[in-house]
This record gives sequence, structure tokens and C-alpha cells, in this order.
Amino acid sequence: MRLADWQKAFIQALEPQGSATRLVQLVNEAEQNRLEIYRNNAFQAILSALQLVFPVCQAVVGETCFTQLVKGYGQQYPLNDSNLNRYGQNFAHWLALEISQHQVFRDLQYLPELAQLEWLLNQSYYAMDLEGFMLPPNCSLEQLAELNDLEQQQAVLLLRPDLELLICHYPVQQVWHRHKQSSKNNIAEHIDNDAYYLVIHRNGFKAEFSLVEQPMMRLLQALAEGQTLAQITNPAQDLSLLSELIERQWICGFRLAVETG
Repeated sequence: MRLADWQKAFIQALEPQGSATRLVQLVNEAEQNRLEIYRNNAFQAILSALQLVFPVCQAVVGETCFTQLVKGYGQQYPLNDSNLNRYGQNFAHWLALEISQHQVFRDLQYLPELAQLEWLLNQSYYAMDLEGFMLPPNCSLEQLAELNDLEQQQAVLLLRPDLELLICHYPVQQVWHRHKQSSKNNIAEHIDNDAYYLVIHRNGFKAEFSLVEQPMMRLLQALAEGQTLAQITNPAQDLSLLSELIERQWICGFRLAVETG
């Protein structure tokens, strides 16, 4: 039998709902008893990884419940990437489906948004460094002054690679801070109807988030979509906020959308 076939049988046997039938045919009886040990070790590795990414979610529901949620998530989304830092990308979406189907979670409707906040904090922490991001064709903001008027209109302002945007309908930032009482980052609470606008970013070696108003979020979304200066120059956008975004270093440079001859 080819090594690839043996590896496939082994991985399938380790999955939470996987079948060990094929693997059992390939190993002796003594080795078969070790399969459950391997399977448990694989789950513990996944559980530990998600506990690191979603510590506040675990604090909210408790360790036992969180462990069961991870088991369910693993059944729906089997691990297919050796990098465990990427494994939780569907966790918030899966939680939303679970919560909608089980009455026991009726008081935790905010949990998926909390999970998404924690996931984006994780993404921000592991995002590309600015030095690696600011390579051609990306240019520094100082170079913007060297462009003619036509070229400036085709410039796309770049957000930092560690910056993420999140719009929530529950005040999950309050939940997060309540479970992170050691946090020294006291942020003002801005409430716009039933929406909360969060900007996740890295500060040194720590990922954190800031609460902003709707106009700033609208402008950030346009920049994240890759809109040019010409496109964002419209009544829907408050361009006076650009100076604050640059001061906060959330805008880090620009690139040209098209060649302008």
C-alpha cells in the first residue's frame, strides 16, 4: 500500500466522527489500542488552540460547555490545515447556527459576535508586519505629494495589514473588557442606535480594538474595499476624518489603482 493511502486512513481515523475501519486493516492488534490515544491527543491540541483564541467565549459558557462546542465544531469543520492558528475562522459562523437551534443558548445571542471579535484579535496579532507590507507597488504617504492631480485621484489609500473591521449589534466590547479586567485600555462607549463599530489593530506586540463612530467606519470600509480617492470623494464620506486615520497610523500608504501614463 502507498504511504499516502496509509496517511489518509490514519487522518480519517483521528477525525471525531471518522472511521477507523481502513486503518485497523493495516495495523496489528497491539497498535489498534493506541488509536484512541492518538485521537484524544489530536482533539486536545485543537481544544487548546481554540481556548487560546476564544478565552472570553470559554469564560462566558464555562470550560465544559466550551469543550462540547469545540467537539461539535470539529465534526462540522474537520482540521485540514497544520496551522492551528487558522482553524477557528468558521467558529463564529458555526456558533450562530448552534445558538439559533438550541434554546439553552437563548440568553447568549451575542456569543457569535464575541467570537468574531476574538478571532479578529487573533488575526490582527498574526498579521503581516508593516515592513513586509510596504513593498512595491505600495508606496509611503510622503510619495503622494509627488503625484500629479490625475494620479492622486487614482490613488488607493492602504489600511495597515493588521487592521480589521467589525460591526456588532451587541455590546461585545463590554463583555470582553468585563472578562479582561486587567486591561488598562479604557475606551469611551459610543452608541449609534443598535450598532457598535469596532476597529481591531495591533499596538506593538498586542492586538486591541477601538470603538469608533459610524462615519469613520463607513470611510474605513470604503478604503478596505480598495476605493480610490476619486471614489471616496462624495457626500456620503467625511473626508475630514482622513487626517485622524493617518494620525492613528491606520492608513499606512497608498498604491495606484491603474497606470496613469
